[in-house]
Amino acid sequence: MNTWVRWTVITATLVPYVYFGVRDLLHHHEHRQVPLGERLLHMTLGTLLLAVVPHAYQGHWDAVIPGIVLFTLARSIDEFVFHRRLAPAEIDLHAKTHLGFLIFVVGVIGVSWLDHPEPLP
Repeated sequence: MNTWVRWTVITATLVPYVYFGVRDLLHHHEHRQVPLGERLLHMTLGTLLLAVVPHAYQGHWDAVIPGIVLFTLARSIDEFVFHRRLAPAEIDLHAKTHLGFLIFVVGVIGVSWLDHPEPLP
């Protein structure tokens, strides 16, 4: 696959997640104090993204897939431990960030398949 196609698809599928992630961050600063444990988990999530995204652009799928799995696990812990009984506006925003992340994952899977197309079994 052409490198510019991979970069274009990855960027396009990353935009919704970045947009809603920044909105969520701004929402935290304006509406609720985030406890230390949740902040540490968010730093872990950010670190995982800093590892996954450059590898996705480079097509290093052997690093991207485990990174996405770890990111999803950490994000699930964040939801089930820290995001109980939140305000409806924040719940809605989190649902949109989840959708944005799903769009990114589907984009990564699609680009990975285009890099190495194999017939389905």
